[in-house]
Amino acid sequence: MELTSKSRLPRLVKERIIMEYLSGSKTSRMLSVEHGISINAINHMISRHKDKFLPNFGPPSISATMKPKITTQDSNRLLQENEELKRQLKLAQLKLEGYEIMGDILEEEYGIALLKKSAAKQSPDSENDTQK
Repeated sequence: MELTSKSRLPRLVKERIIMEYLSGSKTSRMLSVEHGISINAINHMISRHKDKFLPNFGPPSISATMKPKITTQDSNRLLQENEELKRQLKLAQLKLEGYEIMGDILEEEYGIALLKKSAAKQSPDSENDTQK
């Protein structure tokens, strides 16, 4: 049963439809399918009643678009934090390089390959099943 614009919808349903459309979360086609109302009826309802809701969905006010300013104290704190993170990154890179050198030495001197994955070993039962 498809409702037309002349059918009576509860006020809250109308408001929800209009708000979902104006907020951009749903298209008139989506609302039509969801509520079983023709697209023309949805569009008529929106054009007739949107003025009641437009202040909520109009362009943001100047105060809402203004970003909070970063104080010099915040700026100094962020710079210090950035420098500390850079220092920690350099230290981690040095440690990694040291581990790679140790791995190379172990491989060259003792034949132990730490950085390479060893091949999976077969179980004794499967070894007997293979052709020789």
